[in-house]
Amino acid sequence: MKRVILALTALLSFAAVVRAEEDVIVRGQFPQILARGETVVQMANRMAAVLINLDRFIAPPCGMRRVFEFAGADYYDESDLTKRIEPSRRGVWRIAVVGKGCWAARAHNVFLYPRVGAPAGLRLGVPGRTVAGPRLQAEAIGLVLREANGIAMRGNCEDPAFLVDSVVTKVRLPGKPWTEVWSASACEITRKFAVMFTPEGAKTRIGVALTD
Repeated sequence: MKRVILALTALLSFAAVVRAEEDVIVRGQFPQILARGETVVQMANRMAAVLINLDRFIAPPCGMRRVFEFAGADYYDESDLTKRIEPSRRGVWRIAVVGKGCWAARAHNVFLYPRVGAPAGLRLGVPGRTVAGPRLQAEAIGLVLREANGIAMRGNCEDPAFLVDSVVTKVRLPGKPWTEVWSASACEITRKFAVMFTPEGAKTRIGVALTD
C-alpha cells in the first residue's frame, strides 16, 4: 500500500492515502480556492497520483521517503505562461510542485482546470521552467520524445525516453520566437534538445534539435 501523508505544515495541512510501493509525503499550503467540489486532501491526493509515475522515472525509488512539496500556484493565459491573468478570465492554473527525496530535487508542473460543480481537471505538464502553454507543450512533447527515442534505439536502448527538465534559453516576448532546452532521458543517458517556438499568426511552429 502506498501512503500519501500531507504533513502538518500550516493551516491547510492534511493526510491522505494512495496505492503505491513506497511512502509519499505531500506537504504545503495548497490554496483552498483550488479545491472546488472536493477537499484539499482529495485534490492533493489526485495531484500526487498524476505526478508519481514521472517522478519515479526521474528519481527511481532509493529507500527514502518521496516528498511532493507545494511551491506555488498562478493563473495564466492558457497559450502563454508568461502572462498572469485574473481568475475571472478564461485560463489555467499552473501548480508548481518540487519533488524531493531519492536523488536531486526536481520541479514539476500540474495544470488545473476548474470545472463547475465538479473537481478540477488535472494534467501533468513538462517538468522544469518552460513557458509554453499546455497545448504547445503537448505538441512539443511528441516531437522531443520522437527524437529522443530514435537516438536511444540507434544506441540499442529499448527503454522509452521521458522528460526530466526544461529551461528557457531565449526570453519569450509577445509575437517573437523563443527557445527552450528540454532534457530527455533513456537508459540512464540524458540528452538536451533545443525546442524553438516561432509564432506565425494564430499558430506557432515548433522545431526540435539535439544540442549535445
